Amino acid sequence: MGGYARASLYYMSGTGNTFRVANWMADEAGRAGATVTTESLEQAHPPADGGEGKLVMLLSPTHGFTAPWHAIRFALRLPRGRDAHAAVVMTRAGSKIAGRRLPGLEGTGGYLLAGILAAKGYRVRGVLPVDMPSNWISFHPGFKPASVDDIVAHAAPRARAFARDVLGGRKRFGGFIGLLLGLVLLPVSVGYLLAGRFLLAKFFFANNRCNGCGQCAQCCPTATLRMIGRKNPRPYWSLSCEGCMRCMAFCPTRAIEAGWSWAVLLVYATHVPAVMFLLNRLPLPAAWAEALSAWWIVALLQYVYLLVSMVICYGFFHLMLRIPAVNWLFTVTTPTHVYRRYHEPGTKLADLPPGRRKTASED
Repeated sequence: MGGYARASLYYMSGTGNTFRVANWMADEAGRAGATVTTESLEQAHPPADGGEGKLVMLLSPTHGFTAPWHAIRFALRLPRGRDAHAAVVMTRAGSKIAGRRLPGLEGTGGYLLAGILAAKGYRVRGVLPVDMPSNWISFHPGFKPASVDDIVAHAAPRARAFARDVLGGRKRFGGFIGLLLGLVLLPVSVGYLLAGRFLLAKFFFANNRCNGCGQCAQCCPTATLRMIGRKNPRPYWSLSCEGCMRCMAFCPTRAIEAGWSWAVLLVYATHVPAVMFLLNRLPLPAAWAEALSAWWIVALLQYVYLLVSMVICYGFFHLMLRIPAVNWLFTVTTPTHVYRRYHEPGTKLADLPPGRRKTASED
């Protein structure tokens, strides 16, 4: 089927990569004569209707070689498709090194979202991975402008061609090599969704250049970053942070860091085998001790310990950072304060809507 009457594009974007791809595809849908709506996942209010003549496109970045939880949750919450058609696009961390473009790895992300949509009654017409400049400036500098422009210019015709094919009624499924590698790396992806994304969120802190302007909290797409402190407010990253890099990329004073030295301390503190230590020393009845020593109970208790200790350690860290000397020490022991920042060159912060915060009636 071609000639869709309506096309609804839902995207998740931290620094503008997926936002740009969504705009390219919305442009192609408009040229094909469809009525187009383009909404961020944070602000979207999907209609309850589906059916023939409608195309839903879900666009998401890749996190941990799969789809981020934010996108998975959105797909799960979409209304039943009732035979509406759908397509999935995953942006992945492309790079250019020594003059050569290198692809990213979307892993299981595209087909995970496609599977959810199919289970909800959508007829999936295509899956596409698109290489956009890597924005993971927690771990590497942003690429030089010439490299960024080259990667973006190479991605545009690929994304537009996919949109034209799907809108024209053709099926386009790609990324099978990425899917196979993603299945091999599935333990990494599961670990990322269960724990890694929480740890990465707790690596962020504001250095002494922070002026408390609050822009990072105001623009947070998941509405989970907040300012703490009355006289000298500082950003605090909650467990719901998706590590999208928007705060770090757009900070007007370049105050936001990803603490490498702090990360070593945090990982060590949260991975201490505290549960086994306590079980071996608590005066428990033999039957209880045997039952609690089951591997899955130990794993579950250790997971709870990881989350609780992470929150406690980060709270103490956030408090200690108010001491200028401590803040300076963690700043100079991470390279991110000298890293080149990145956001999609044609995207302004005003183009990226913030997350919708809950009202009192929704709590």
